[in-house]
Amino acid sequence: MPKISVDLTQEELDRVNEHAARLGQSTRSWAKQLLISDADKARFLTAARTAVPVALEAVKDAPEGMR
Repeated sequence: MPKISVDLTQEELDRVNEHAARLGQSTRSWAKQLLISDADKARFLTAARTAVPVALEAVKDAPEGMR
């Protein structure tokens, strides 16, 4: 499975490890979840920005209360 490496100072690594432990997760699991969640959020927002103008155009002639 592909892997990534991230350079952290010892202080940063300590903070990351402490946070993951507070969440009850390993640092690796938490980092994976965070990276995937952020990428999915960006993908969703990009799709939403494209969909909103299309949706607004589709209902532009609808009565005021139905838009």
